[in-house]
Amino acid sequence: YLGQAGQFVCLDFEGKRLWSMKIGPFNYRWGWGSAASPVLHKDRIYLVSDNEEGAFLMALDAATGKEIWRKPREKESNWSTPLVWENDKRAELIVPASNRVISYDLDGNELWSLKGMSSITIATPYSQNGLLYISSGYVGDKLRPLYAIRPGAAGDITLKAGEDHNDFIAWSNPTIAPYNPTTLVYDKYLYVLHDRGFLNCYDALTGREVYPRQRLEIGGRGGFTASPWACGGKVYCLSESGLTTVVAAGPEFKVLASNALDDTCMSTPAITADSFIIRTAGKLYRIKEGAAAK
Repeated sequence: YLGQAGQFVCLDFEGKRLWSMKIGPFNYRWGWGSAASPVLHKDRIYLVSDNEEGAFLMALDAATGKEIWRKPREKESNWSTPLVWENDKRAELIVPASNRVISYDLDGNELWSLKGMSSITIATPYSQNGLLYISSGYVGDKLRPLYAIRPGAAGDITLKAGEDHNDFIAWSNPTIAPYNPTTLVYDKYLYVLHDRGFLNCYDALTGREVYPRQRLEIGGRGGFTASPWACGGKVYCLSESGLTTVVAAGPEFKVLASNALDDTCMSTPAITADSFIIRTAGKLYRIKEGAAAK
């Protein structure tokens, strides 16, 4: 899906175009364009376009691009990629937006909803430890919540005034969510990387604070847009200036290493079986332990 041009294209691994379709273009808030990635699940692709003209959620046949269903949504721009949440009760499509979250079944029927997000949502929902984690932290809002949600919800599960949990919201915190990065659950800990260079750690099952805000070196101007990632007992945080800070996973904050790239970095790296793939403003890196420098 190529931004404001509105083209959705399917290629094979040799680069041959298999099918394409026109989606848009649409106007987005402040001219920022689109950012939500398509979601491939089994033989379907799910695509959300939350824009200022004709917002919608749709399902396509992955092999042909044929539209299976389309549901209208409120006309408002957001940039969060949906999640197909396969829990122990069912599969559901989680779609955050301004001020709310909606869960759909895979045929586009609404299962449950939750009011109480910030006015812009960017972070991607994800599941771990049997819970669904959703955050929304626009820096211009006082409400910047993070929710941990149990499977099986139905209807409106919005918290009442003064509540921080209910039958389906295991725990919540109204002010800890970051703006751009998605939070990270690794083992039993939840890490929150804030755009301006602070890292917090919480108990992923209860929301209890494990350690308060710790300052990370940015390495230049800017802050953090890429989401943190983890493996091998380490948490990695890549700044816009290209500096990766490696922090020990677990209840004690400890910086283990810093690694610099001489370029702007705003994309979250991809992880393969033995490598990190990092896309900067001008280069593509594959980083592997023990690899010769190239």
